[in-house]
Amino acid sequence: MKTIFRLKNFFIIISSLIISLNLYAEDREVFEEIPPPPSIVDSDYINEPEVTIRKEEEKFIEEYRVNGQLYMIKVSPKNAPSYYLYKSNVEADWVRYDDPTAPMNVPQWVLFTF
Repeated sequence: MKTIFRLKNFFIIISSLIISLNLYAEDREVFEEIPPPPSIVDSDYINEPEVTIRKEEEKFIEEYRVNGQLYMIKVSPKNAPSYYLYKSNVEADWVRYDDPTAPMNVPQWVLFTF
């Protein structure tokens, strides 16, 4: 008799859970199809950096380019903090920084190219 009583209670609990889940599902709002995120090509910002990520052995390397010119590299070793290699202009050597804030550079605009 006790097992029948327990089964009866079990079925009551399960059926109440199913009914409550169905009521909850009916209250939810169904959204329209979500549009895809904008691509980089559609961006209004012309000088947006192009980032290339590659893995070499135990580290990830992120290369940042603007107009095809490589100006910064982020190196993320597996068991060490990330560091940055930064180039202030095309002829300069790479300088290492442990944080992403590079030193202030004097603007060097290209007025004409031949």
